[in-house]
Amino acid sequence: MKLALYHPQWGYYTAPDAPTRIGRRGDYFTSVSVGKVFGELLARQFAEMWKVMGKPAEFTLLELGAHRGELAADVTAWIQRERPDFHAALRYVARDYPGEMPGSVTGCIFSNEFFDSLPIHRITRVQGEWGEVLVTTQDGRLAFTTGPLSTTARVARLSKVESAAPPQPASTLESRATFTAPDELRTEVAKLPLPDVDGYTTEVHCEARQWMGRLARALARGFVLTIDYGYAAEDYYAPHRRDGTLLCYHQHRANNEPLARLGEQDITAHVNFTALIEEGAACDLKLLGLTDQGRFITGLLEQAGEAALAEMGTEAAAQLKTLLHPELMGRTFQVLVQQRGVDGAKLGSLQVAV
Repeated sequence: MKLALYHPQWGYYTAPDAPTRIGRRGDYFTSVSVGKVFGELLARQFAEMWKVMGKPAEFTLLELGAHRGELAADVTAWIQRERPDFHAALRYVARDYPGEMPGSVTGCIFSNEFFDSLPIHRITRVQGEWGEVLVTTQDGRLAFTTGPLSTTARVARLSKVESAAPPQPASTLESRATFTAPDELRTEVAKLPLPDVDGYTTEVHCEARQWMGRLARALARGFVLTIDYGYAAEDYYAPHRRDGTLLCYHQHRANNEPLARLGEQDITAHVNFTALIEEGAACDLKLLGLTDQGRFITGLLEQAGEAALAEMGTEAAAQLKTLLHPELMGRTFQVLVQQRGVDGAKLGSLQVAV
């Protein structure tokens, strides 16, 4: 997944034609694709964050997964036009995977559909034990096989496919002697509320936890705002979700063939928001709220007031319908807000009752 999405030359998000892959003519839509109103609403949120922080002289907006920069343009255009006082303090920084994090950020680190694109471990229950879904070769083609949970060293070695030999098949879990599960993956699997059902297959989000730790270490004071589709752990690992959430998107059609069209289709998995909350808490980030996008935007609109709504016009109203509709983006996307050093802060976007 890491190579298919982020290889420097052929990765889905990094290839020369990557900018054309999001939107109506690409493979999937995002809230940014709907129109500029999404960025303008987020700009209102950032302005409120600046205010509750006491209007610091420098407020950094660090965006993860900026891609073509459309969201950055929509956010900064609104701030420059509507809040010149905030714009004077604004410093906008964009980072794409696996970019280095700046240190001592005062402001907000935010992302929209970033965590769902992070590489995952895929596990499956075989004869009462958890094994890992691995990639091997079969008759000269890539194929899946099941083996014991992989070691950190083995994963690192196999990621260098330019120089690595093809991985050997591991058809049963009995080859445990050559695979010692790393503490990270073993610990994560042990803590998840996984059903004891043979054939149950799902994802483990080790890298997502690592990224939340990186964000926490980068934030000196302010907020972490994460928007993505996903579930709390109890729902993510519910018995009925026996095939997990891993999906691919190509030309606006979903499929479950991640080894097909490598580098030419999106590969994604829903986010385990419980893991992000837990990792944030372990790194001294306090949970401010978790809500769905519909309630989040409703809170921002209520705070903006009727006059602001009247100024939005019919085009913005149509965009809002898509962002708020419970069967489109309103319930699908979740919004997680964590904070450090802003104790007692209340954001209008989180005040709509769940």
